[in-house]
Amino acid sequence: MLKTIDVVLIAVMISAAAWTYQIKHQAETTESELAQVERRIALEKETIQLLEADWSLLDQPPRLQRLVHAFETELQLKPMRPDQVVEPDELPARPVNLVPDQNNTLGGYADNGETVVR
Repeated sequence: MLKTIDVVLIAVMISAAAWTYQIKHQAETTESELAQVERRIALEKETIQLLEADWSLLDQPPRLQRLVHAFETELQLKPMRPDQVVEPDELPARPVNLVPDQNNTLGGYADNGETVVR
């Protein structure tokens, strides 16, 4: 004859077993997702290495020189002159457009997204 305490203990054991199974299933699912993400990361790393190798082949000076000679007439490429290199301070300033926005309730200059006020 089962006593009340025995029934309670059996219910607790069944609940603990179900809870343990659920935790184990979640861990296996998480582990599977982690393995899938790691495979994708490895694939992306391999793709990056392949693209870097491809870039290094495409960026070799003899190949670029051949392309320059092949498309010399179409592109009209010329060597860069030293006077074409300037410091950022030597660049002309961007023009400031101070046109007030008449439709703006703040008064015009303050909230105009295209206007630069210094």
